[in-house]
Amino acid sequence: MASKTKIKITNLDNKPLEDIALSEKVFQAKEDNGIIARLVNWQLAKKRQGTHKVKERGEITGSTAKIYKQKGMGRARHGSKKVVQFKGGGVVHGPTPRSHEYKLNSKLRKNAFRVLFSTKLREGNIKVIDKLELSKIKTKDLNTKIKKLGIESATFLETDKVNKNFQLSIKNLKNCDLISCKGINAALILKRKTLVLSKEAIQHVEDVYK
Repeated sequence: MASKTKIKITNLDNKPLEDIALSEKVFQAKEDNGIIARLVNWQLAKKRQGTHKVKERGEITGSTAKIYKQKGMGRARHGSKKVVQFKGGGVVHGPTPRSHEYKLNSKLRKNAFRVLFSTKLREGNIKVIDKLELSKIKTKDLNTKIKKLGIESATFLETDKVNKNFQLSIKNLKNCDLISCKGINAALILKRKTLVLSKEAIQHVEDVYK
């Protein structure tokens, strides 16, 4: 059985509640910036729209008539004005709609997240909150609580059971993001200094990435 490291759980008011043991496999992986970069690039590639498009010769609107006679003009021979040499003509070898998504081995993805979590923990930038819940929608109150926790900027990670009041309150905080474990995003975790997990979220992370 993997040895454990401990982390303190607090509530949103920064009151200590308990210490929990973390899996060393998930939170003590060796540093590897390369594997994190591969994970981020893969996730960003999946998000690309791929809708860039040029018009080829056959898609240009206009006459296909020969622009001038074949001989006697002292000029190069040409057919329609849709050819690529002319302004307003088609574009050759230009971009067409496509998916930029590619496969990344699931074992590598899991390992990359382990490295990411471990890096955050080594830097002292992981916090665990008992429950990410608010009794009412109040951005000002949430901002006060976040400052009390000593957080400058953070990505909050929660299970799919997101508290609606918390979700709506955090939307207006420019230095914070809220994501679910199902839609976990490496780029967003790296974007913010601190990774904040609910108690349920950290249990979910250990179950998935152990």
